[in-house]
Amino acid sequence: MASVRTKANFEQVLFYLDGPQLISLSMGDKSKVIAVATDNIARHGFFGAKVSIHQFSEYLNERFDLRFLMAYPDRHAWFEFDLPADNGIIVDLEPVELTKARIDAFLPEHGLFARDHSEDYQSIVFAEQTIQRFNVDGKWDMKEFGKFHSYVSDLYSLSRSIDLFLDEQVEIDRKRKVMESFVKPWEGGGSYYGFFRSLGAAGGRDYRPDIKAIQWASPGHIDIVGEHDSFEKLKGLLRHYGSNRKVIMDNYDHLWSYLHEMKLLKSSSKHLDRKSAIAIEVGERAKLLSRSLNITSYRTMKRMAGNDTVVAGKVLLAAQRRTDKLYKFFVEGRAAIAGEAI
Repeated sequence: MASVRTKANFEQVLFYLDGPQLISLSMGDKSKVIAVATDNIARHGFFGAKVSIHQFSEYLNERFDLRFLMAYPDRHAWFEFDLPADNGIIVDLEPVELTKARIDAFLPEHGLFARDHSEDYQSIVFAEQTIQRFNVDGKWDMKEFGKFHSYVSDLYSLSRSIDLFLDEQVEIDRKRKVMESFVKPWEGGGSYYGFFRSLGAAGGRDYRPDIKAIQWASPGHIDIVGEHDSFEKLKGLLRHYGSNRKVIMDNYDHLWSYLHEMKLLKSSSKHLDRKSAIAIEVGERAKLLSRSLNITSYRTMKRMAGNDTVVAGKVLLAAQRRTDKLYKFFVEGRAAIAGEAI
């Protein structure tokens, strides 16, 4: 059966040497084709792999080299094609298989990274990065600085993961990874620490803010680099928590005590009938905590947890614990944000 041809738009040259050697094509808002020149040893002038925006961003961040990108594209598709003779932007693509012959003939050797491009890539707009300064005062030890950053990082990762899950432009594979990071840590009962570690790993570097600087003297500061909107959501969460702490803690205790009574805190819920009275009661109590904590809707939290009310409840308990631990630094007067009330 003949291959079904498809189309893409020429985007830009990434490496030029006596002609374009590496180029990018756009296939809508979610995918690209990254292609190398074949030096006319094939029927067409270029051989390319279809990749997601996320995978291409990881390549630009030098998480792997060009050979890996083209050998293991997350869209699992390869094409041969020629550039339009009339210098137009619409490119006709012919789907092909990644055979050993094509690997030997077209894929570059290991070691070619994005830093080796002759041209800068301009089209991907990354989220705005900012430095959030937290002023610190009083007595701190090294371990407490680490805990403070860990609490910020955990809540930041949770917020970014929710945004990703709700973004209609994000490919389904990435959303599935987020769901797995919600569900898998609790399969054997789980722990709050294991959950946040899984969440951070699923999001990669983009979902974990980095410490830029620490001034140890008291008063001093901690500078953390991350995405601007996520920091704004974190500050909003802390302010909301301060205004609603009692009802949030009451709802936390209400859910925690029932999970403890049903022996579900340290055990898996995979054998629990989701239509049982226990599962329904957990869901009702989790919903109360979700509404008072106000990180996202309970419906979204439950979907991210694979529609498992126990998993959703444990995620909410974990979020409350992290929020409370971080909030205490501010209530104690040891942490503050200049010009902003927490």
